[in-house]
Amino acid sequence: MVRVVIEELEPAPGEAERLRAYLDTHARRLGGRQRGVVVEVLASVERDARFVLRIVAEDEAALRTFMEQPLWRDFEAGLEPLLRARSRRGFVPIAARNGARRVLVAVPILAERRELLRPLEEAGFQLLFNDLGRNLSEEELIARLDGVVATVAGMEPYTEQVFARAPQLRIIARFGVGFDAIDLAAARRHGVQVAMAFGTNHEAVADHAFALMAALAHQLPAYDAVVRAGAWSRSGHPGLFGHTVGIIGFGRIGRALAKRCKAFAMRILVSDPAVEAGTVSRLGCELVPLDQLLREADFVSLHTPLTPETARLIDAKRLSWMKPTAYLINTARGGLVDEEALVAALKAGRLAGAALDVFASEPPLGSPLLAMDRVLLTPHVAGLSEDAIRRMAAVCVENILRLWRGEPLFEGRLLDLAAPPQESTTDR
Repeated sequence: MVRVVIEELEPAPGEAERLRAYLDTHARRLGGRQRGVVVEVLASVERDARFVLRIVAEDEAALRTFMEQPLWRDFEAGLEPLLRARSRRGFVPIAARNGARRVLVAVPILAERRELLRPLEEAGFQLLFNDLGRNLSEEELIARLDGVVATVAGMEPYTEQVFARAPQLRIIARFGVGFDAIDLAAARRHGVQVAMAFGTNHEAVADHAFALMAALAHQLPAYDAVVRAGAWSRSGHPGLFGHTVGIIGFGRIGRALAKRCKAFAMRILVSDPAVEAGTVSRLGCELVPLDQLLREADFVSLHTPLTPETARLIDAKRLSWMKPTAYLINTARGGLVDEEALVAALKAGRLAGAALDVFASEPPLGSPLLAMDRVLLTPHVAGLSEDAIRRMAAVCVENILRLWRGEPLFEGRLLDLAAPPQESTTDR
């Protein structure tokens, strides 16, 4: 059975051109010295100066023989002083395995946009769509995974039980970048690769967060209700220009939101333990402790991932630090906010209002938030602009096809399941 080894090579400082020349001279020659093995320099990624080698062997024996020969060892010895970092992963291309070629498209909105997934059908995959029009439960997901080798995944749960009952599943292509619904340790145990759509919807989420902020600042839902009721009340509103915004989590989305806030001459406070003060200040923002941000901000917007450390980050204590005239905006993950404490703060008048696109339980059936007129709610759609949908779908398709063919993914899209990445933001 065909074996593939992917080598990612990062040159030492100042050695990129020497590494390129070394690979051009030696790497391709290696593949011509043994029958049944091909060595390719697949890519040179100029942006971050990484090089990728792809070694394809007709079987395990051919690969082992190739890597034991003196020529390969000499090649590695010459390579070593040119490198800053090197990583290797080996696998059997999924296309070389027996079994079905079915892809479950679990994201409901893609059922109406089948044309975005056409390259999968053209490659011979059978597409199965989510027929319920909502996020699948664990059992509903399991029931749809028979013969499925890959999924275009939404927020459905990928648990140990799911992996155990879906032995043919090999790829999860996440329609977004949050991975809190996936048991990464279980994915590793069951040999399932998890690919993300980094860099596809952060502008859309930032747009939505800013729109929610503006709607609260200008009391748009209340004004709309007044006019529809036949009244003509003109009570005034806080506005946005020149106010202070606190951004918790300064990854792609947080930075994109900061750019929008700068256009409104807002003071921008940032809290994120993963970024340096110099990086924040160069973008015209201030890195401050979380307690200072909460005490000083007129608007607090959440853009951090949901982890055991950030669960209920905004609890009763931290809500009490906020000004009674302040607003809370959450377009990240519902579990970041203690919703009971938020309801209590709003009822007591200790907070002016909130705008939520995400909830601890989705949909938030029976939540007291639904009856509160100072809360603006949207159904987890911040990252779903039409442009973002097209971008995420295209990356999911590319991720599945490349993994199926045994080709590498770039820009860090394939999660290292042995050491899951710690993002300073969640791009959905």
